Amino acid sequence: MRKYKYLGIIISGLFYFLGLMAQNKADTLNYVPLTFEMYLQEVAESNLQLLAEKKQINLAEAEVIAAKILPDPELSFEGANETYSLELSYPLDIGNKRRARIRMAQGEVDKTQLEWDCFFQHLRAEAAFAFVDALVERELLLVKESSFQNMYQLSLSDSIRFTLGEITKNDVRQSKLESTLLQNELYQQEADLKSALVVLNQYMGKSSEDLHYPLGSWDSVNVDYKLSELLFIALEQRKDLKSVAKSMELAQQMLKLIRAERRLDVGLMIGYERDWKGPFPTGNSIKAGVSIPLKFSNFNKGSVKAKRIAVERSQYDIKQAQLQVEVEVTQGYYQYEAAQKRLKKYQSGMLDESKKVLDGIIYKYQRGDTSILEVLMAQRSYNEVQEHYIGVMKEYGYALIQLQLICGIWTLNF
Repeated sequence: MRKYKYLGIIISGLFYFLGLMAQNKADTLNYVPLTFEMYLQEVAESNLQLLAEKKQINLAEAEVIAAKILPDPELSFEGANETYSLELSYPLDIGNKRRARIRMAQGEVDKTQLEWDCFFQHLRAEAAFAFVDALVERELLLVKESSFQNMYQLSLSDSIRFTLGEITKNDVRQSKLESTLLQNELYQQEADLKSALVVLNQYMGKSSEDLHYPLGSWDSVNVDYKLSELLFIALEQRKDLKSVAKSMELAQQMLKLIRAERRLDVGLMIGYERDWKGPFPTGNSIKAGVSIPLKFSNFNKGSVKAKRIAVERSQYDIKQAQLQVEVEVTQGYYQYEAAQKRLKKYQSGMLDESKKVLDGIIYKYQRGDTSILEVLMAQRSYNEVQEHYIGVMKEYGYALIQLQLICGIWTLNF
């Protein structure tokens, strides 16, 4: 009779566990798998902010078309009681003003393209940060789910052991209480993961109806760099540095345009005039002329001097930008190096050791050699080590993304 009683307890506990698992499965959304490569491709093609910024390039290209416009001819007609005249005038483009305007506008297109490339690189890095956050929340969910399952199974085992008289009622209450607390943490972690996935949808320009589950492994992001190589790459490939150099070229083009516009504007005129005296015309004449404006304003060279100073200043801007790049790369490298060292400490055996400690305490508890409090302390210590490791992985991922961003390279993949 006692054997059937124990069997009933085991069966009831099993049905309760299966019901809990079914409830958790029902609460889980159907996630769409998403790799890091697929994610970045969606960001590049569908991010709304990126698409809006790309319109700036189209505007700059439209300005190039506008700069190609030719001067309009002018037609004038004048009539009186006995005469009328018809004149056609056209201003000549002397000094390559039109060519200077076109080059200036084309330079603006190139600069706008560089600015958009720089914006895309920063947006891609922000999107990668969000992907790392989603991976972190995913790993934390696995840790909390594993902890809850371990504690829940332990609470079921304690119920049976209490029936057998091996442990006290307080031990059973303590294990059930801890299981409930871990389950509440699991619910909160599920919400945190879903919130992180919503951010991924935002970067991909998608609604929050379908959430995408991030796929990827941390093992593929361990990369070694040399500072000297990174400095050389950054000075060669940083888009914002190229944008500053393009600004200097634009300043030079603007100086050329100002000088071209200060040259004389010559206008040609051709006309026809008829003289009426009485009922029949008595004479007509054809006239032509040249108009040359007297540009006394050219004696004021303030605009030329201002543009020349702007060119000189841009040279200092380039040097300052290069120095800033060197500082950013050096700082980013040191931060990445420190994060890599912390990560290797965890990967050198800390995780395995903490797991062995927890398994050993649980084994001793099941044999009756220790108390439930030591099991709870070991479980919490193991959870802390796991969470600290995931936090270090997040810092490492952030440092790697930031380092590649400030170097102008992108080889990251999860």
